[in-house]
Amino acid sequence: MMSPASVPEVLQSLSAQFAALLALLLIVAGLHKLIWSDRSRRAIHEFAGVHRSWAAPAAVAISLTELLAGVLLWLPAWRAMGAAVAAMIWCGYLLLILRSIANGRRDVDCGCSFGRNHGPLGRFQAGRNAVLSIMAASIAVISIRAGAVPIAVSQVPAGFALLALYCALDQVMTLHAPRAGELL
Repeated sequence: MMSPASVPEVLQSLSAQFAALLALLLIVAGLHKLIWSDRSRRAIHEFAGVHRSWAAPAAVAISLTELLAGVLLWLPAWRAMGAAVAAMIWCGYLLLILRSIANGRRDVDCGCSFGRNHGPLGRFQAGRNAVLSIMAASIAVISIRAGAVPIAVSQVPAGFALLALYCALDQVMTLHAPRAGELL
């Protein structure tokens, strides 16, 4: 007979599942920025305001930081550090998104989407980065307080499924509703 799980055990398990999702998201994002380097450099220049001559090295540094945070999230002994780095990454993106919105630059590509299309910056992008920041910070706190457990083999496909849902939602949010009388 199975004994009921304690609150710390449940938190550890949930933390591991969300760590798998965030790790996969960061690894895919880091690789995406390296593969689509032209888009990354353009986004870093136009969205973040980095001078063109520094955009390429900044893109590589950001990509490597995302990859590092993703790898650290997989490792229980380093999960708190990886989660803290991830939270800082997403907080930084959130601040840049809010700055762009405040400056009336909603149409700039933040480079935050895996798809070719990007919608205007708004509540969705700000909310997405706030939620990701909170998730990462929560994983860091849980890892420090309750301890981190290895990501179970069964949590890997679940992480990929959550990542697929994340990507689908991201692309759905770039769609524009047709106006009355327009054909789809």
